[in-house]
Amino acid sequence: MTFDYVTAFKQGGYWSKYVADILQSKGIRCYAPDIQIATTTAEREHMTKHEQDIVFDWNYKPLEVKSSSRDFTSDYLNYPYQSLFVDTVSSFDNKIVEPLAYVFVSQKTGGLVCLSPKSKSHWRKVQAFDKQRQINELFYSASKDLLISFDDLVAHLLKRQKAVDGV
Repeated sequence: MTFDYVTAFKQGGYWSKYVADILQSKGIRCYAPDIQIATTTAEREHMTKHEQDIVFDWNYKPLEVKSSSRDFTSDYLNYPYQSLFVDTVSSFDNKIVEPLAYVFVSQKTGGLVCLSPKSKSHWRKVQAFDKQRQINELFYSASKDLLISFDDLVAHLLKRQKAVDGV
């Protein structure tokens, strides 16, 4: 069975909008751009470098949203797994603009936990089999000890937005 990239892009767009809607409800000016469907390998490579899941009108760095089939809540201190995959090494290393933060959302619960790319020096490279795409891939993996709460991310974003606004 081949991997359905179109469905994956649509699913990613749904979860990006989900997170953007929550951020907007908390006063953060942001949006999730409409998804663009890459139909060729070259287009997928271009999007990997340039795609931005959630963007702001006050900061050039985006948020990266990763939806997960794992079951977890927004209680980052009790994240039930020892580690999580952050991104593929090739995707992270080839981004033109490093994300301000990663937001991981549980497809089962809607739970949200976050990770700062500033913690990258503590990430590990892990070779793993990607069950969805049916390929071996090199991933960045982070310990659950590096997670931050969604509320802390919101507070940080609001502080930065107010500073830009001169408030």
